[in-house]
Amino acid sequence: MEQKSPFIELQDIVKIFPGVRALDGVSFDIQEGEVHALCGENGAGKSTLIKVMTGAHERDGGDYRIDGQSVHFKSTTEAIAAGISCVYQELSIAPQLDVAHNLFIGQLPMKKGLVDHKTLYSETQRVLDQLDMPISPKDIAGDLSVGQQQMIEIGRALIRNARCIILDEPTSSLSEKETETLFQIVRELKNEHGIAIVYISHKLDEVMELSDRITVIRDGQNICTMKTEETTQDELITHMIGRPLENQYPSKEGRQQGEVLMEVEHLTGAAFEDISFQLRAGEVLGFFGLVGAGRSEIMRAIFGVDKTLGGCVKVDGKTLRKNSTPAAIEAGIGFCTEDRKKEGLALGLTILLNATSAKLNQLARIGVINRQRQLEDADKYVKAMRTKTPSLTQLVGNLSGGNQQKVVLAKWLTLTPKILIVDEPTRGIDVGSKAEIYEIINELAQDGMGIIMVSSEIEEILGVCDSVVTIYEGHKTAQLPIDENLTSETVLACSIGKTDVLEKLNKGGAAE
Repeated sequence: MEQKSPFIELQDIVKIFPGVRALDGVSFDIQEGEVHALCGENGAGKSTLIKVMTGAHERDGGDYRIDGQSVHFKSTTEAIAAGISCVYQELSIAPQLDVAHNLFIGQLPMKKGLVDHKTLYSETQRVLDQLDMPISPKDIAGDLSVGQQQMIEIGRALIRNARCIILDEPTSSLSEKETETLFQIVRELKNEHGIAIVYISHKLDEVMELSDRITVIRDGQNICTMKTEETTQDELITHMIGRPLENQYPSKEGRQQGEVLMEVEHLTGAAFEDISFQLRAGEVLGFFGLVGAGRSEIMRAIFGVDKTLGGCVKVDGKTLRKNSTPAAIEAGIGFCTEDRKKEGLALGLTILLNATSAKLNQLARIGVINRQRQLEDADKYVKAMRTKTPSLTQLVGNLSGGNQQKVVLAKWLTLTPKILIVDEPTRGIDVGSKAEIYEIINELAQDGMGIIMVSSEIEEILGVCDSVVTIYEGHKTAQLPIDENLTSETVLACSIGKTDVLEKLNKGGAAE
């Protein structure tokens, strides 16, 4: 890429919160028509830097220039007016409104004091055509896929004449096809419209594929900026965590499978049908399928959250009461849900309260919680999870994503479950924290716990699990032992219902 004068320059940016120097002299520049990836572990300072760029935070030091002119945004509105927009991981879609009203929310075209619907829908169609989206301006936003909703947010940035669009973990909830569509749109925005893209993702293969340059931040400081074509993923990981990551996945040698802990027999629900499998003590059983295949719904049904239409779940040979989460917990099942922020944690409460929330009934007597036991339990498991926090009184919302996930694990481990379901346990966390989560799962399995791990990453399934169940359109298509002969291509083929591969597997052959 021909070197140009930077469109955006941040020089020696400082941001201080009470007791924390979140940014300590960070410098970062972006050129027009460039995809610039921003990488670092959770808590490194990426989010703070983005909030400075978008006017959500005022900087405490340094200089911020656009087209060579110093700016000092006091609000996100000022940043948007200057051409800086951000599409956050948590989308801000009004689900009850149509696409057009979501796209122009806050700036509806007016004519004689009334909404100019003709202009509204024609301009919306123009943006949808630009994004190559086969939907109608009058479609209700809540009926669209996550990927389509995300495109609406990108479209919203375009009608605001954005010159720089920041994408924060944009593929965390997208299917493979939706991810491909996003990549195509990003390349078009870059190449055909000269828009600068700041791309934030923990999926380093995406970073290597899509970006032109990469800047790494660690502990609030710049580590390096490099051309993507001149580095490798291993070098990137080393810069991010400050040391080489020799083994991303722990050895499975210390794990031994014991007796059957759980049997799921012909379980059927609204989103899946006739699911059967067994889970043994000391086993890590993977579940893999594309987004919408029904994996999470199966887990929610096992835990009694979602209603079942048929079949049963047995623990230690005893059939669980249907559709009862208390019965599942009493039988020794814990469930780390897919969305830790909405379902797994209370972000406005302390680590102490979150870590013991599943056990409060056991800690209380005559309605009064035994404070000493609560502190002891929380401290034991928060430390066992190697959670980085100054104290148990820290608000969970102030922790990094990886440490939030450890609190979710601690919450269930206080109940000493026999079986632990972990749904997307490493979503949205950095590579170093991922390795720690993998090691924790491995240690729990070595201690005899049966673990079900749902993941959208095939390599993660192959690296951590003993076997994998593939799900396609609500049906179990295969259960495969994980060994040196099992390839990611075979797992993917089973998860998209490729009949030739399944027929070969059923005949006892090795899928190619």
